[in-house]
Amino acid sequence: PTGYLDTTFHRDDFRRRETPLAANATHIDFLIEGKKVILADDVLYTGRSVRAAMDAMISFGRPANVELLVLIDRLYSRHLPIEPTYVGRRVNSLKSQRVLVEWKGAQTQEDNIWLVTKNEE
Repeated sequence: PTGYLDTTFHRDDFRRRETPLAANATHIDFLIEGKKVILADDVLYTGRSVRAAMDAMISFGRPANVELLVLIDRLYSRHLPIEPTYVGRRVNSLKSQRVLVEWKGAQTQEDNIWLVTKNEE
């Protein structure tokens, strides 16, 4: 079975923002108790989003084990000791850069991954 998980209320910066975060939908219509779970994320940066996902996931049971699949692993940027099991590509990026992942759909004609330098303000 597959599902998707909203981590909004499990983030450690949830109450630190000036504007509230908008929650997304969660769709997990099964228990994960005793199952092998593979969490999938587009970009692994500090590890905080993965930690939030693990906290949210526990609401659906205690898995036998958890593996992490990421499309992009931003190297040398972890705040938490989290490492992916499966990686699409490893990228050495600067703190002033961000990784933008675009999926083929109404907005774009093909899948794209961009390394973008933030504007200094």
